[in-house]
Amino acid sequence: MPVPYYISNNKDFYLLHGDTMELLPQINHQFDMIFADPPYFLSNDGLSVQNGQIVSVNKGKWDKSQGFAFINDFNCRWLSLIRDKMKDDATIWISGTMHNIFSVG
Repeated sequence: MPVPYYISNNKDFYLLHGDTMELLPQINHQFDMIFADPPYFLSNDGLSVQNGQIVSVNKGKWDKSQGFAFINDFNCRWLSLIRDKMKDDATIWISGTMHNIFSVG
């Protein structure tokens, strides 16, 4: 298992920090529940308004769309890696917006 970024005092909770595509293959555990908040791919040099201020929508290179084929491939890859780590009766919860949830589905 990768070195945890944080471990709770009772060792019931481990927090890992890194690239999901690199970390998941290193984990030897079957999960009961997964909560995922994948990139929405909204960083397109646009602007938005937050608290009355005009702000950039850019979050970083990781959130920049490279087209529908890239987004679908990305979602298929991480979902495949996660499925291999889930128990047969596990639950998965995935956050999304109209920009990515159909690809995830």
